[in-house]
Amino acid sequence: MLHLPLLNALKTFVVAGRYLNFTKAAEELLVSPSAVSHQIRVLEEYLEVKLFIRQSRALSLTIEGEQLHAALIGPFDAIARALQNVLQYKRRESINIALRPFFSGGWLAPRLNLFWGQHPDIEIDLIHMIKSPEFGSDKIDLAILWGKGEWPSMEVKLLLPGNLTPICSAELLEREGRPTSPSELSRFTLIHDEDRSAWDAWLNKAGADNVSSRGKLIIDDTNVRVQSIQNSQGIMLGCPLLLKPHLDSGRLVQLFDICLDTYNYYLVYPKNHILSDSLTTFIDWLLAVEE
Repeated sequence: MLHLPLLNALKTFVVAGRYLNFTKAAEELLVSPSAVSHQIRVLEEYLEVKLFIRQSRALSLTIEGEQLHAALIGPFDAIARALQNVLQYKRRESINIALRPFFSGGWLAPRLNLFWGQHPDIEIDLIHMIKSPEFGSDKIDLAILWGKGEWPSMEVKLLLPGNLTPICSAELLEREGRPTSPSELSRFTLIHDEDRSAWDAWLNKAGADNVSSRGKLIIDDTNVRVQSIQNSQGIMLGCPLLLKPHLDSGRLVQLFDICLDTYNYYLVYPKNHILSDSLTTFIDWLLAVEE
């Protein structure tokens, strides 16, 4: 690396050359005018040239001074910008959020630009997982969980209603015929999430006692379940709000108006969690976002 002597004197020269006034340069550098004059003298002695022409009421650069100032001002500005960028990056706060991939891609991620438009210095790190996170070991600040809201050690805030209801592809209905009542679901493959409890609850609510959920297909990832029904492999319980683009296009069909409202998306974090200003800002924003 090249040897760069007298960096402090060079910086002082760049500032003094910009103002052509030692007093104003001293104010920016937070030193005395005599300290500016001393640094300029040290630099001139090192280079063995005069850099300033000192007159009674004015200060100007010599030819050598103009050449040196023109060569230095760009690099020093670049150094200042680089340092500012590092400081801004250091000041940016990051929030780690654990959530399911389907909810992330289908609802939260498309809305984050709205948040960053208001709070560009807060970084959001989306950590995708199916199971509930370990807040301590996983370094998670917040989580968006799917369930009944029964987490005693957590602060729990309803984020989005689940309203689960049977959904399948239009192609499946063309091939198999549309069921006219919940009891006719017995001739279809029912696609489950982690277990059969949601389908059991929905069938019970719909009065379809003749339909068994045993021995059917279990897929724990909602993205894969949606792909499965798009491939006409069966019927899933889905949230119409999150599947609205598919339903509006006609590719997927909601079979009945009966909805299971015991499962929802919740924003959760430990009760003893100390919320930073950034976390509070994000939570307030998230709870106010329109469905």
